[in-house]
Formats: sequence, C-alpha cells, structure tokens
Amino acid sequence: MPYTPAPTVQYFQTPEGKQWRLAGTDDHGTRYFVPAHLDPAKIRPLVWASETYLAAELGPLAPTATTEQDAA
Repeated sequence: MPYTPAPTVQYFQTPEGKQWRLAGTDDHGTRYFVPAHLDPAKIRPLVWASETYLAAELGPLAPTATTEQDAA
C-alpha cells in the first residue's frame, strides 16, 4: 500500500508522555507514526505504527508541536 510522507514535522504525545512523530498516511487516510527521535524518511513504512494501534496500546495521541520540514 502506498504511503504519503507527512508534509510537516508533527509531534504527538500519549497520556503517559511518550513522544511520537507523524510519519505519513496511507491511501485510506490512516495516520502512521514513529518514535519522536527517529526520522520517518529513514525507516521503512512497513514498521510505522498506525494511530489505531498506538491508541489501543498507549492511549490517545494529542498534538504537541508542528514545524516545517527542512528542504534538503
């Protein structure tokens, strides 16, 4: 399934304070995340965690920050 990378860097947090970074979305609009300290461009989408999975395992994600992507 094709994934679309996130156009901006967006960080989210679980109720326990775990930080996640939005990696991208799939064709159905499902959002996928990686741990905040990782760059999703360097991690295969196969191992990205879906928002549904994270919410079930860790609690709902709340946005904490958004920054512009570096044009590199």
